[in-house]
Amino acid sequence: MALAELLQRRRWQAVVAGGVLLGAMVGLFLPIRAADPPSADEAVWSLPNAGALKRFSDSTFQSLKAGKFWGSQADAGRKASAAQSSWTLTGILTRPTVQVAVGAAGKPAQTWVRVGEKLPDGAVLVAVTRDRIWFVKDDCRRVRSLYQDKTHPDPEGCLDANGKPKVEAGAPSTAPAPAAGRTPVTPTH
Repeated sequence: MALAELLQRRRWQAVVAGGVLLGAMVGLFLPIRAADPPSADEAVWSLPNAGALKRFSDSTFQSLKAGKFWGSQADAGRKASAAQSSWTLTGILTRPTVQVAVGAAGKPAQTWVRVGEKLPDGAVLVAVTRDRIWFVKDDCRRVRSLYQDKTHPDPEGCLDANGKPKVEAGAPSTAPAPAAGRTPVTPTH
């Protein structure tokens, strides 16, 4: 009778003890079976051939490349500005001597140009700041930034003596003026 009263008072402890005892009995008499070893056919593996790995076709890639989005019908403004010069500004040094690094189209190496020397398209470098250069091409003073800014792009066309775009008679200016407070660096010999 004392066992029955003890089980009623401590019912949860009795249930847990019974579960542990039952689990131990099952674990002793029914062991876990190990997985079967792989067959000989599954054990051999080799690299797939290149044809199986190819995920695209060259013709599809070429048709996408020539598409409207980035192909031959790309933004006309960008093509016009790219056609104006055959070089890109890749770096600016102001010490120990003022010079700029220019990458010419079709050439793997960059060229260093100092103030007063000619750029790859024949323009003459006239002034340099830490992030912008001014050059003269076809009797027209132009500017190019080292870091292109989409919100304030470099003005297209000729600049006047103040660095502002020249306005032809009757034509309003659409290009923004260069940032104020920047003084061009001139070389000291």
